[in-house]
Amino acid sequence: MTINFILPFAGNKPIGGFKIVYEYANRLAGRGHCVNLIHPSYTFKESAFNNAKYLIRYYQRKIDKSYDPGSWFKLDPKVNSLWVRKIDNDNIPDADILIATAWRTADCSEKLDKSKGEKYYFIQHYETWNGNAEDVNKTWKMPFKKIVIADWLKNIAESMGEKAYYVPNAFDFSEFGMDIRPEERKDRKVMMLYNDLEFKGSIYGLTAFRRLKKEFSDLEVSLFGVPDRPADLPDWIEYHQTPERNLLRRLYNEASVFISPSLAEGFPLPPAEAMMCGAALACTDIGGHREYAIDDKTALLFKPKDSDAIIAVLEKLLTDRELRIRLAYSGNDYIKQFTWDRSVNDFEKILAEN
Repeated sequence: MTINFILPFAGNKPIGGFKIVYEYANRLAGRGHCVNLIHPSYTFKESAFNNAKYLIRYYQRKIDKSYDPGSWFKLDPKVNSLWVRKIDNDNIPDADILIATAWRTADCSEKLDKSKGEKYYFIQHYETWNGNAEDVNKTWKMPFKKIVIADWLKNIAESMGEKAYYVPNAFDFSEFGMDIRPEERKDRKVMMLYNDLEFKGSIYGLTAFRRLKKEFSDLEVSLFGVPDRPADLPDWIEYHQTPERNLLRRLYNEASVFISPSLAEGFPLPPAEAMMCGAALACTDIGGHREYAIDDKTALLFKPKDSDAIIAVLEKLLTDRELRIRLAYSGNDYIKQFTWDRSVNDFEKILAEN
């Protein structure tokens, strides 16, 4: 099969949803399929299409190829990575399958000719954080075959009267793994992904850390993320901007606890990567986390938007060593079921039904 994956923009910065699409592209290409990764420079309304900023960025990326993931993800040479001005019939190659990977790409792909591929919609989130609910819901009702990465997304599709295939995210167990046993780690070393988007909930984690430092003077906190280090971050909190994979693996392995305070997630990768590396997980009780976070079995869950709830959970994990170690091992064991072989097999089968 010839398969078109349509991304919403350039892939130059590490984003979990892009990583999953790139993995599918590599693995499907490895199975003999012709895969096109299409990165458009623009998916917004036509009113700003000729804005000088977008034109300059388009030509700059076309020349230096900065639309590709570069160092943060290695694409298989067999994958065709393309940079196009916009999503239309002139820019999208003919294919058997066309897969929109975000609500804006579904919106732009709806009117493409059948020659561009049987239309699928790979849904990784309910993207009301990136668009209004009316526009997002409209794309869920489009005549695309839907593939979702989490049960909570499948439930949303079914509530709209739409059929959706469930294929959970998967992990490369050679990329992340347990190098330091949980019992050999510092009891009070906490790690968190920092993101300045409001729905990621970082502010609630940071508030909890500042208050906990008064209770536990030996508390150590390590953050990583794509943005610059926050200007008001205390000196005692480490910050690693866009760390390389080997450094990130080491940070996960040094952490005794990983906290994820997000308000909404599709199927988040960093908390699961931390579990792969043997950190005990504490996270919000939301749909995306529930794919692998089972309260008091593989993680401790807490209410979103509640720094007090974060503090209560972290106090347990920072003082009850036995609990922390038990959750670390049970979480590490549970996450091993999410293999790429299983997910790619299921994904390929769905596409073959075309």
